[in-house]
Amino acid sequence: MNADTENKILAALAQWEAKEAYLNPACSITSASKEIGCNSKYLSFVVNKNKKIDFPNYVNNLRLNFLNNYLRTVEEARNFKLTYLAALSGFSSYGKFAKSIKDRTGFNPTPIYRFLR
Repeated sequence: MNADTENKILAALAQWEAKEAYLNPACSITSASKEIGCNSKYLSFVVNKNKKIDFPNYVNNLRLNFLNNYLRTVEEARNFKLTYLAALSGFSSYGKFAKSIKDRTGFNPTPIYRFLR
């Protein structure tokens, strides 16, 4: 892939992030590549090279970053149920949400959530 193509994909990816398209629970590399306007192999290559992570984990990190910011800025969100927060941040199931938090922090979400309350 030439540098010009890679830079175009990175710019489109930044716009995709800014639209918070990753909050869609049906988000996949296929749907994201269509929205960005490239094929999924190119998108996968660019994410792996520039973000140093595979696409599913990249999306999960974006979701967790969104949730972290949401919990810091919306005080009443700390009283919301974890299942609601999982859905709000784009996870298709509580199990995927919990696994993502555990993978990122080493802890299950419930003790963290209790600490935030």
